[in-house]
Amino acid sequence: MEPTEGMPLEQDPAEQDGAEREEAERLEAARRRRKAVWREAMEYVQSIALAMVLAFVIMTFIGRSFVVEGASMEPTLHNRERIIVEKVSYRFREPRRGEIVVLKNPWRPDYTGWQAAAEAVREIVDLSGSMRPYIKRVIGVPGDTIQIRGGTVYLNGEPLKEDYILERPRFDFPPVTVPEGHVFVLGDNRNNSDDSRGNVGFLKISRIMGRAVFRYYPFNRMGVLPRPDVFK
Repeated sequence: MEPTEGMPLEQDPAEQDGAEREEAERLEAARRRRKAVWREAMEYVQSIALAMVLAFVIMTFIGRSFVVEGASMEPTLHNRERIIVEKVSYRFREPRRGEIVVLKNPWRPDYTGWQAAAEAVREIVDLSGSMRPYIKRVIGVPGDTIQIRGGTVYLNGEPLKEDYILERPRFDFPPVTVPEGHVFVLGDNRNNSDDSRGNVGFLKISRIMGRAVFRYYPFNRMGVLPRPDVFK
């Protein structure tokens, strides 16, 4: 039968099958591209999540960088200097006299369980400075008696020859004995430091965040942070 005007032409079955295959292949290729993009995006998300978990573990249990805030540890450490604090040593031993430690802000309460984990995260991402840790030097360990008299610190009745402090303390401090599970800390800038003479009091060892071991900035002051000879 001859086609007449206005009547649709019948499509060749072979051509129809070819068109359907092309459409199916196009749709399959698009599906594969979407799947590849999704897979790549998930790999990025997983990599970022893993990096965050590793960073959290390292910063919580092994060590991290800290920025010195304030002048309480001058002349040993100055404001805005960068230091490395390791968190491994005190899992196996107690702090020693003369070591520089980073401690939780005395206004922060102690938490346990999930609250402690949440507090650790808050500490890492804190931008307000409200959770700013303190940095001090251990002067007395459990059983030690500490006294300040006439501008000199006495450890178990013996005067300490401190060549690492900024200036001698102006005010006396009565004899006290450090209880078990605590240490007595002072800032090297004795007349400008909130330490065991003030809000810090006897510092619970469990509130020590780590031991300052290395200053990496500024570069011209880079180096380890040793214990003073008087404590060795």
